[in-house]
Amino acid sequence: MGGNSFDQLVEIFIRFPGIGPRQARRFVYFLLALDASSLLRLTNAINSLREESARCERCGYHFLKKGGKTNLCQICADPHRNREQLMIVEKDLDVDSFKKTDSYNGLFYILGGLVPILEKDPNKKVRLVPLQKIVKEETTNSKLKEIIIALSANPEGDYSTQYIKELLAPLLTNTATKISILGRGLSTGTEVEYSDPDTLRSALENRH
Repeated sequence: MGGNSFDQLVEIFIRFPGIGPRQARRFVYFLLALDASSLLRLTNAINSLREESARCERCGYHFLKKGGKTNLCQICADPHRNREQLMIVEKDLDVDSFKKTDSYNGLFYILGGLVPILEKDPNKKVRLVPLQKIVKEETTNSKLKEIIIALSANPEGDYSTQYIKELLAPLLTNTATKISILGRGLSTGTEVEYSDPDTLRSALENRH
């Protein structure tokens, strides 16, 4: 990353989801307009974020540690969650969206993206190997009864859903674990992140 600090920040902001060059430049100009105190608070918060947060070793969800040294997020560590269900989602924000529905009490697994259609080795892009390990372990001890693939209703999401179903199928042979997908209460082209709670609740209730 070359150039002056202005251009470097523009390059950084462009990497943010949904941010283009013009918006990135607006962000930098906004930072230039901040007073010294506000800018210091921002930089301190960014520096502290990595120290205060962790990524769940099981599901991949980012969480604030709030003291202690646990490697599990609050969801995975909650003994009251239904451990017979595992929902596969694309990203952290999708977990937050389903939590708002108050209609799902199982566990989650975050892929970290969608399966690239033209990628020869998708394991480099998304967390497929850890997923296989979890499914194998949980079906071996007969805890896991249902895997819900809850990805966005678009071509990339549909491809990823089919890929994951084929990937996990051999692990589910001779087990009681079934795979289901969200019902089409989720409109075609819709991302999970931007769906309202009622839509997600309907899609979950009508899974098949």
